Amino acid sequence: MEVDTGQVLYERNADTPRPPASTTKIMTAILLLEHLRGEEQVSASKRASETQGSSLHLKPGEKVSARDLLYALMLRSANDASVAVAERIAGSEAAFAEMMTRRAAELGATSTRFGNASGLNEPPNSTTARDLATIARHAVTLPGFDEVTRAQRHTITRSTDSKDVLLRNRARFLRRFPGADGVKTGFTAPAGRCFVGSATWDGRRLLSVVLHSPDIYGETAALMRYGFRAFERTALAAPGTEIGRTPVSGGEARDVGLSVAAPVMVTTRKGSTEQARLAVAPEPLEAPVLAGQRAGTLQVWIGDRLAFAAPVVSALAVPRATPALAAAPVLPLLLYLLVVLLTGGIAYAAATATGACGGGDRLKAFVRAYYCGW
Repeated sequence: MEVDTGQVLYERNADTPRPPASTTKIMTAILLLEHLRGEEQVSASKRASETQGSSLHLKPGEKVSARDLLYALMLRSANDASVAVAERIAGSEAAFAEMMTRRAAELGATSTRFGNASGLNEPPNSTTARDLATIARHAVTLPGFDEVTRAQRHTITRSTDSKDVLLRNRARFLRRFPGADGVKTGFTAPAGRCFVGSATWDGRRLLSVVLHSPDIYGETAALMRYGFRAFERTALAAPGTEIGRTPVSGGEARDVGLSVAAPVMVTTRKGSTEQARLAVAPEPLEAPVLAGQRAGTLQVWIGDRLAFAAPVVSALAVPRATPALAAAPVLPLLLYLLVVLLTGGIAYAAATATGACGGGDRLKAFVRAYYCGW
């Protein structure tokens, strides 16, 4: 998957439900970054300290900063750190797992269900390769995430006298593949060996997911080489270039131009004859409209396949119309009607005046003067 667009370059059984093992911790890390400050101290409960599997061997009441717990999650894959984070954010691991599932759905990972924060085998833990790539694509955009997953080692600070402070990254892919920059390993007996990988070549960043694999690093490297070497990128739309228009109600302008906020690049297989095309699905707007306000979706198609979609934004600001300006189109009609009514009224008064320009009251005298002359 291309990180910047979400375009999938290769897939096989991408939507098959599978247990996620410790790749679960990518979502745990997302919620940590979204809810806790790095220097915030997190206290381990007795339940957290008793969590099985890979751990920091936390003691009940021990405090570790959220930042160091993030390293513990992603480098050592510490299950007890996952539980401590979950309880701090949501009050219980079960409530945190519900938060994880909801957040995954918000990101577009709608086939994922989490039962815990660590990835230990526990129903309803289930995901897909596509969902994991979607979740990881969001994670790498969060400040601080890449710094952690790229690290080979990290030393943490603990509130106890424990000497277990050095964390080493278990992802050997980082040391084996040029440009590798993440992300997370995972293993349980039902899940098999799993890996969500990331690498960047010449400014292009790809994500890969392999689940229940006999060779997570070999298969990840093969996917990465295929993505980088067999495909090329083409620019389709530059920021500021008008690619459509959408109506604006209640504004000083009836419509506004649409553009993209970032360059739109499409990735196609080298030598392919398939052409990429753009389709804009605008959304009607109501004034006031801000420049850069989301105003629809740009779809990028390759042949008959939707490659990816990107937001389109209003190219200019459109202020709300003032009352006088809003009434401007009807003013000529109102003036015309006023003239007709006045003229008709005067004519009627003239017609009913006494005699043919004869005597009468003051109004009639005025009418006689106007129509008959003094």
